[in-house]
Amino acid sequence: MFISKFSTEDWQENRNQLVLKSAQNWLEIEVAIRSLDGNRQTLVTLETEDEAHLAIGGGKGRYVVYLTFDNEVFHYVVDPLKLGMDEKLVVGGQEGIYPAKLCVDLDMALRAAKTFAKFGIMEKSVVWEQDKILELV
Repeated sequence: MFISKFSTEDWQENRNQLVLKSAQNWLEIEVAIRSLDGNRQTLVTLETEDEAHLAIGGGKGRYVVYLTFDNEVFHYVVDPLKLGMDEKLVVGGQEGIYPAKLCVDLDMALRAAKTFAKFGIMEKSVVWEQDKILELV
């Protein structure tokens, strides 16, 4: 495994019971991702010992997935066929409005997560779009 640990959220009202686990195998990570329900469990983060991480948020068949290697440049899995309206998702315990193209299905989310978890690279069978944090000067 490329990642060393992963975290899951469990929101109970307005309190998050964060669970951090050592990454032993892909199956336990997949179970955590499949458990995202868009209500209590809304975020799984795959982490390394440095700043590289991949996060999957949402649930109920719609997920937002991003990957960063340096915490400055972020890559989002996108569905280029989605041109529709914005969608509401609960990620990190908070409802947000996301462009429809960022709301991908479970298969795309799992493929991106598995490749990063095992090899530390971006999955080539999904489309990634880069976004940068803007610095105020």
